[in-house]
Amino acid sequence: MRVSYSTIIVGSGISGLSAAVVLAMHGRRPLVLEAHNVAGGCMQMFQRRGPFGACRFDTGVHYVGSLYPGQVMWRLLRYMGLDVSTQPLDPDCFDRISLPSGEFCVPVGWDKLADALKQACPGEEAAIDAYVARMRAVEAALNWHSLNPDAEGAYDRDLYETSLEKFLQRLGVSPRLRALLCAQSSLYAVPAADVPLAIHAAVVGSAVEGPHYIMGGGDAITRPLVKRLRELGGELRLRAPAKRVLVEGEQAAGVELESGEVLRADEVILAVHPRVAVKLLPENAYRKALRERMAEAPECVGAFVVYGTVNPQADLSGVSGRNHYLLRSDDPDCFYQPVMDGPADAILNLPPTGGGHQLFSAMGSARWEWFEPWQHSRTLKRDAAYQALKDKLAGNIVAMIEQRLPQLKGRLHVVDASTPLTLRDYAGYPRGGIYGVQPSLSAQGRFGVRRRTRYRGLYVTGAGTGTPGILGACVTGFGVAGSMLGTEQLIREVKAATEPPVKEEGA
Repeated sequence: MRVSYSTIIVGSGISGLSAAVVLAMHGRRPLVLEAHNVAGGCMQMFQRRGPFGACRFDTGVHYVGSLYPGQVMWRLLRYMGLDVSTQPLDPDCFDRISLPSGEFCVPVGWDKLADALKQACPGEEAAIDAYVARMRAVEAALNWHSLNPDAEGAYDRDLYETSLEKFLQRLGVSPRLRALLCAQSSLYAVPAADVPLAIHAAVVGSAVEGPHYIMGGGDAITRPLVKRLRELGGELRLRAPAKRVLVEGEQAAGVELESGEVLRADEVILAVHPRVAVKLLPENAYRKALRERMAEAPECVGAFVVYGTVNPQADLSGVSGRNHYLLRSDDPDCFYQPVMDGPADAILNLPPTGGGHQLFSAMGSARWEWFEPWQHSRTLKRDAAYQALKDKLAGNIVAMIEQRLPQLKGRLHVVDASTPLTLRDYAGYPRGGIYGVQPSLSAQGRFGVRRRTRYRGLYVTGAGTGTPGILGACVTGFGVAGSMLGTEQLIREVKAATEPPVKEEGA
């Protein structure tokens, strides 16, 4: 059976859905294929029964940056026709860093952050000013993150081949200042010695400049995107795993599904993990060296996430509405060296309640090797030993939360926990890494995956082709659409269509 579309997108995460909507806005007839029974990738939500009733949890959406009017994520959503309800985080302390040596509140805005850092690290004012200036400059150099079609960042090797560690060494920062500047690294899941400046600046900068909760979680983005896609004449098919990309001569020709069905299209976009993409692509779609790098792309440290509720009697003042980076060492790189015993590093998120009971999620790190004995088993079909390991690791995270936030001691009710195997099975990340491919020095810039392949109409986007996180994934979707429609033209179109209203003087 042969069915024809203008464009087929494999993968329904925000990257694939964004690309599909943008292309549909420009007259394409896209079809999005999703292997699972729900769209959204890491924006999926799930429901469990807790001690105070049914709970709906986010798998990957905790907070999203750059969402104040006029900022990049706000513009991208508005351009696609989405009016998402959001709530800004505490401007004085949206992220709370908790180290053995003390705490630090991260405020909103680079200027306020610089002032707070200077109070915490007296005598390092020059280094702090140099750091903030460099972060702003790097952000401005990235065309999609700055929405500047003339930005030259993609061609600046220093942005992708200089690590955060090397840059901080040049500045001569103290261990204390280094700890505070690196503590939010779980936002991209790479140690300081291996993360490019471009990744750190784009991800942390977005968080510092415009952190918001998405009211309604990932569904509040996924559902409107799917609705918008259908309004524009596009389609979404669930339970439709792709087997291979078809080409004819030098041209993309469509996709064959695992069922044997053939879908025809002159444009195919793989919005999936590079290791998955390389199995679907024709063998000569990329040169051998890049293909090998994709097949062997290092994964982020594994994700272990605890989901639960907080007892209604708990005192949440100064706790709720913030993210808490609870690290067991003054060196934040401890997050990438997970241990099996003792209180474990945890990134605790307590989202707005919306009038309901307080939920929480706490993300920790885990080694893939811990879960290898069950790698050939199925979700919800694993044995008691697997559950015992989950319970042990969840207990380690709860122990850290209760140690650093004693007002929550005895007030947390664990409802469920996810492991690297969960992320593998539901998001398609082969080893369950937090963001899939590690956005490290060896996988970015000239070493990164190319959106274009040697075949006309065949493109790759999604995890591992840009910055991680919701904004990063959305940017990669717009980026691949720009490769097809014209990048400079699309950036200018996005800016022109999303200028925020100008406040009248005195209003």
